[in-house]
Amino acid sequence: MLQHILWAILFFTLWLAIIWISVLHAEEPKKTKLKRHPKVTIGIPAYNEEKTIEKTVDSIINSDYPKEKIEIIIVNDGSKDNTAKVSQELIKKHKGYNIILINKANGGKSSAVNAAIEKATGEFFAVVDADSRIEKDAIHKVVPHFENQNVGAVISRVRVDSPNKILERIQFFEYIMSNFIRKLMALLGTLAITPGVLSVYRTKILRKVGGFTKDRNNLTEDLEIAMRLKYNGYRVEMETNSTTHTLAPQNLKTLWKQRIRWARGYIYNMWNYRSMMFSRKHGIFGTFQMPINVIVVITLITNISIIAYNFVDKMIEFTIRSATIKGYFWTRILEFPTLQQILLGQNLRIMIPIILATVLGFYLILHAHKRFNEKITRNIIGAVGYFLFIPYFTTANWISSIFQEIFKTKRKW
Repeated sequence: MLQHILWAILFFTLWLAIIWISVLHAEEPKKTKLKRHPKVTIGIPAYNEEKTIEKTVDSIINSDYPKEKIEIIIVNDGSKDNTAKVSQELIKKHKGYNIILINKANGGKSSAVNAAIEKATGEFFAVVDADSRIEKDAIHKVVPHFENQNVGAVISRVRVDSPNKILERIQFFEYIMSNFIRKLMALLGTLAITPGVLSVYRTKILRKVGGFTKDRNNLTEDLEIAMRLKYNGYRVEMETNSTTHTLAPQNLKTLWKQRIRWARGYIYNMWNYRSMMFSRKHGIFGTFQMPINVIVVITLITNISIIAYNFVDKMIEFTIRSATIKGYFWTRILEFPTLQQILLGQNLRIMIPIILATVLGFYLILHAHKRFNEKITRNIIGAVGYFLFIPYFTTANWISSIFQEIFKTKRKW
C-alpha cells in the first residue's frame, strides 16, 4: 500500500516539475517600456514600527521615480510605541515630498490599508510593509505592466534583508524558490498572491472590488485580495527585476507563528473561494492552479508522514534488537555497508523516479538562482538547511493549522 502511495507522490512530483520546466522555457511576453509616469500612492500600514519605518520611508524617497508623482500615506494603526512621533519627524525631514500621516484606532492591517486607499489620489496604489525597503528602481520596473488593461496588480521580488543567522539564510534560499515559482505562475496566468513588501494595484480596480477585506478573521489579506482579483477576472503579474527587502523571523517561535498565520489564512481563503475550484469560468487558475494548491499540501503531508513513520519503525526495530541480541548495537553502529550492499538493498522501481525528480528539482533550483543573479555557492548552508529542515517544519505547521481550523481555535496575527 505504501509503495503505491509513494508511486503516486513521485508521479505527481515529476508531472508538476515537467510542467514548470515547460513554462520556464516558454517564450515570455515582450516587456513594455515606461511611456509615462502616472501618479503612485504608496500606503504604509504601521503598527509598533518605530524602529523600522524610517528605513522604509527613506527607501521610497530614494526611489528614481519622479518625486512629484509619489504620494506616501503612513497609517498609524493604533501603535503603542512612538510610530506616530517618528512618522511626524519623517514628514518634517522630507518636506519636499507629499507625505500624509493618518492616525487611527487599531483595526488590523486591512483596515489600515483601506484607510490609505480612501485618501489615495494616485492612478496606482502600492502597499509597502513598514518593516521592508524597496530598491531604487522598484516602482519604475513595475508600472509598465499596467499597459495591459486587464492587469489588476503587479508584485515584486521579495528578498530576505541581511541574512546572517542560519534560520535567516534558510529563508533566503526559500524566498528565492518562492519567487521563482511565483514568476512561473505569472507566466502561466495563475499567480494569486500580492505580498505586502511591495505590491502595486490599479486604484480604480482596487476600489471597484471593494478594497481589502474587512473580515478580521482573515489572517492573509494579501492572499485574499489577489484571489478576489482573480475571481473578478483580473491578472496578477510579477516583475522579477523589481526587488524589495524584508526582515525574516530570526527564531523558531516567530517563524512558527508566522507560518501558522500563513497556513490558516491559506485554508480560510481557499475555502471562501472554493467556487473557483475546477471552474472553467476562471480558466487555468480554476481548472489547474486551485486543485494543485490543495494537492501539493496533501502530498507534502503524506510524503513526510511516510518518511517519519518508516524512521520511527526502524528505530523501534533497532532498539528491540539491540536489547535482545548480544552485540547487535555495536555491530550495526560500527559496520558500514558497502556500495554494492546499498545498491542491492534499493527498490529500483522507487529509486529511479526519485532520482529523476531530484535531477529535475536541482535543474529548477539552478534556474531560480540564475534568474535572480544569485549564487547558490554563497549560501550552501541555507540550501542544505532548507532541505533538512523546512519540509518537516512545514508539515508539522500544516498539520497544526488544519487542526486549528477544524476546531476553530482563535485566529491570531
